[in-house]
Amino acid sequence: MRRLVLSGWLAALLASPHALAQGRPADVAGARDHPLVGRYEGARIARYQAKEFEEVRLIDKPLVAADGPRRNDRNSRTVEGRYWRITYEGPAGRSALELYRNHEQALAARGFERVFACGQQECGPGFAVIGAVEGVAGATGLPQVIEGQRYGLFRLPRDAGTVWVALYANERPAAGNRPLVPFAFVEIVEERPMQGERIQFVDASAMERAIGAIGKVALYGILFDFDRAEVKPESRPTLEEIAKYLRANPQVGLIVTGHTDSQGGFDYNVDLSRRRAAAVVAVLTRDFGIAPARLTPFGAGPAAPVAPNDTEDGRAKNRRVELVKR
Repeated sequence: MRRLVLSGWLAALLASPHALAQGRPADVAGARDHPLVGRYEGARIARYQAKEFEEVRLIDKPLVAADGPRRNDRNSRTVEGRYWRITYEGPAGRSALELYRNHEQALAARGFERVFACGQQECGPGFAVIGAVEGVAGATGLPQVIEGQRYGLFRLPRDAGTVWVALYANERPAAGNRPLVPFAFVEIVEERPMQGERIQFVDASAMERAIGAIGKVALYGILFDFDRAEVKPESRPTLEEIAKYLRANPQVGLIVTGHTDSQGGFDYNVDLSRRRAAAVVAVLTRDFGIAPARLTPFGAGPAAPVAPNDTEDGRAKNRRVELVKR
C-alpha cells in the first residue's frame, strides 16, 4: 500500500528535494491536514472548513430508503467539539478503495477503533450516504460509481475528549468524464465541552481609560468564524462602543490591529489578521460613519501573544482585536 503523507512542517522537513521539486496540485487557500488523519500521497485538498465548536451528526448505521440523504436519530449519533470538513482529490490512477484502506490503516496505527463501516450498496440506497455526509441531495459532482463507495466511522478515546473521524471514499469523473479520479471526504470532531463565559464586553468608558493609561485596549467582543475574516453580527455591541469612543474623542486616530494564535502558517495568520482588521475598519466606516482617515488596519498575526499558545485558553486570549492610539 502507498503511505499517507505526513502533514505540516514535518512533511516539508522530511520530503526529499526531488519530491519537493515535483510538488503536488495546490490546496485551497488556508487548508491544512489534520495531524491525526494526514493525506494520501499526491492528493490535494479541494474543499476545507474548520470551526472551533460545532454540533455534528456522524453516521454509524446504514441508511434506509425512508431516510433519504439525511442524518437522523436512526442512522447517526450527535457529537460536539472542534470540527473539520476536508475533501481530498486524487491522485489520478488510484482507486477509492486504496485511499480508504490507507486512511483506515493509518487511523488504526494511531489507536483509532472502527465503530461502523460499509461498502457499496451496504451503506444504503444509491448515493444516499454521501448525500447525507455532505449535506446535499442530487448535487452536481456527486460520485458516479456505486461499486467504489466506502464509508467508515472511527474513534480515538483520550482524556482530553474522544476524537471522531468519518471517512467516505469514492471515485468521480474528471473533465470529459474520464478518467475516474478518487476522492476522500473526511469529517473530524475533537470532542470537548463548549468554552463558556468567553464574551468580554468593554464599553466606551473602559476603552478610554485603557487607551489613556497604556495607549491601547484589547477587545474580545469582535467575533469571527474560524479561519474567516467576516465580522459576525454578535460583534455589534462592541463596535457601537468603539464608535461611541471615537465620537467622544474626535482628535484620536486608531490602529485597528488583528491578532491570531499560532495555529497554522505564520504568513497565512498575518494575512488573516490583516483581513480581519480591515473588515472591522470597513464596518466602522460604513455602518457607523467613522471617517476612514481615523482608522488604520494592521495585521500582527501571532507575533504579539499575551498568553502561551500551547493551550486552548491561551490561544483564545491571543485571538483578539486591539485598538492602538496613533
